[in-house]
Amino acid sequence: MREVGKIVPVILSGGAGSRLWPASRQCEPKQMLPLVTEKTMIQETALRFDSEMYYPPVFICNADHEPIIRSQMEDIGVEIGGFLVEPVARNTAAPAVIAALHALEAEKDALVLIVPADHHIEKPEAFRRVVAACAPVAAHGHLMTFGITPTYAATGFGYIRKGEAMSPGAFVVASFVEKPPLEVAERYLASGEYFWNSGIFLFHAQTLLDEMEAFSPQVAGPATAAYVNADVKDDLWLLDAEFFASCQSAPVDKAVMEHTQKAGVVPCDLGWHDIGSFRALHELKRDDQGMAVSGDVRVSQTRNCLIETDGPVVAAVGVENLAIIVRDGRILVLNLDKAEDVRDIVGQLKADGSTDLL
Repeated sequence: MREVGKIVPVILSGGAGSRLWPASRQCEPKQMLPLVTEKTMIQETALRFDSEMYYPPVFICNADHEPIIRSQMEDIGVEIGGFLVEPVARNTAAPAVIAALHALEAEKDALVLIVPADHHIEKPEAFRRVVAACAPVAAHGHLMTFGITPTYAATGFGYIRKGEAMSPGAFVVASFVEKPPLEVAERYLASGEYFWNSGIFLFHAQTLLDEMEAFSPQVAGPATAAYVNADVKDDLWLLDAEFFASCQSAPVDKAVMEHTQKAGVVPCDLGWHDIGSFRALHELKRDDQGMAVSGDVRVSQTRNCLIETDGPVVAAVGVENLAIIVRDGRILVLNLDKAEDVRDIVGQLKADGSTDLL
């Protein structure tokens, strides 16, 4: 059995956060913003790894965001393990290969923990305990994911169905399930066998590379070439643009987890929130009347709204179930039931050439 090595935390920070426009924009996407606490999302994420069991965190991002991340880590005193700079976005499978290759340079038995930069976890100590308990299972050759115990019948998340136990608290993955309609999500919740797919993965680097090569060589080959041919400058690995662009764009789930016989899931309650939309942000921040306000806001006969402004006063009378967001002169008024459709507006702005607003 492999020894349990130190863990290399790899923070994925490539998302554009288009569903959170205009708060999240290309120059400063949602993970760089203090959406929940006084710290930014990526600062919160990095601070979870303040332990001897971890190497300093490595960041996967684009070139424009590297200086912002570096500055934010300096502000909170977090040592940086390096930057793996993507020339183009290629979802999460290619970055996972790059992360595994990079971890092998740290030590041959290093474990890799892949985490998105835009998740809020209310129970960071519980997160650290779960990772520590999961590490021996991952070191033994399993690709582990973290299944969040559902608190309601969510239709915006993918699900994982657990199979037979592989060790105390860990189970074989029986299946991954796409975002379900409400009636199906309600059945999942009642069964107790399904968990939200967190998109957090823990694995031994070589295991991931072997399985990716077996099931997604169209990702593994070009991604490996992009890393081997990277332009290295101090703590920056500028991935080769031509090889990386030729990688198939796919999530880790589709590329390897749905095919491998080594997938495992650890169900856990972490106070986990994927801040992917204004609806998710509203659900996290709302008070007993369903209100979440920030900035100079006045309301009357108004309920179940998220209202945030960075300057101009916003007054709302007799409305409900809205998000009203004012940022840098840009104003969004949104029915919270249509939170996923903010991307339609972003698409329109791109189409008509109004990229200065993005």
